[in-house]
Amino acid sequence: MALYAPDRYDGQDAKQRKTPQPNAPQLVFDHRILLIAALYSFATGAFGAEYTNPLVIPGADPWVVRHEGWYYYTDTRVNRIELRRSKKLAELRDAESKTIWRAPHSGPNSRSIWAPELHRVKNRWFVYYTATDENQSDAKRRIYVLESETTDPFGAWRDRGKLIVPPAEDAYAIDGTLYQQRNGKLYFLWSGRDRSEAGPQNTFIAEMENPWTLRSPRVRISTPEYDWEKHGWAVNEGPQVLEHGNRLYVVYSASGYSTPHYCLGLLTYRGGNLLDAKAWQKSSTPIFTAVLDRSPKIYGPGHCSFFKSPDGREDWIIYHARDLEDIHKRPRDVRAQKFRWAVDGRPVFDRPLAPGVPTRAPSGE
Repeated sequence: MALYAPDRYDGQDAKQRKTPQPNAPQLVFDHRILLIAALYSFATGAFGAEYTNPLVIPGADPWVVRHEGWYYYTDTRVNRIELRRSKKLAELRDAESKTIWRAPHSGPNSRSIWAPELHRVKNRWFVYYTATDENQSDAKRRIYVLESETTDPFGAWRDRGKLIVPPAEDAYAIDGTLYQQRNGKLYFLWSGRDRSEAGPQNTFIAEMENPWTLRSPRVRISTPEYDWEKHGWAVNEGPQVLEHGNRLYVVYSASGYSTPHYCLGLLTYRGGNLLDAKAWQKSSTPIFTAVLDRSPKIYGPGHCSFFKSPDGREDWIIYHARDLEDIHKRPRDVRAQKFRWAVDGRPVFDRPLAPGVPTRAPSGE
């Protein structure tokens, strides 16, 4: 790219060309100013950093939080919890990483380490993850908690064990997430069953005593009721809280994760007590779905989380999806894209971006 061009000969005498015309506006260009402006634009990303999907291969159940200039990322690694951090979204695949916890050889949290999430409460970090025992018992899946020993996510961690819940409600539970209200109250949301045996997976919410203990009884705020929530089996899972201004939403994943129809649904908070099921309204249609009517097809987009761009001006969703219908032939990978807001305040995710297409990175990178 040429930053400037020298004077070009226009057939006139040089002296004549340098003589100002009477009453004509004079434009004076300082090449140094142009050069400084161009370098500043490049340094501040005005020319646009880019990334391409997928970001992490393979990858499932992604979680991202931004902290002190870093993207902190974690996902399902089956037998351990691993954190990655990078300055740019495009660098997540090869980012600096650290295993902060490994599953024991036996015990109630020794297998199927799923869907870890990283949350900061005051001056400590907490990771919530799903696990079961060495027998791979589905009925014994529960949510467990890690706590950082310092303010550094890459520092030391300790295992707080299973999330403490009222004894009568100790049932199948996966995909836990934390919601910190502006007044300081903590709420916990997760996917669970009424009993541990096979049955519909619902979305529950409860108030917390502290980051590892539930204070209130659980309240079911959503259960699978539409056909698009029941492909494979009846599922509401992976709840994520999303705030926009004074509006509050819960985005969740619906249908069986291994089906091509895994998708995202939306709950809207209508006001009142968060623990009142009537305070939540479900949208009758999914808000983010597979792409099956064009090539390349994209199957099973879901299990998301949200983050802001480095400059705070953009909202982004990160999720997993796959390119083949059969999950056994093509595992899930992790993708991200910017989303927008409708006039009525609801999130609009549009369609999943096609893989391999250069896309502008989050603003501020």
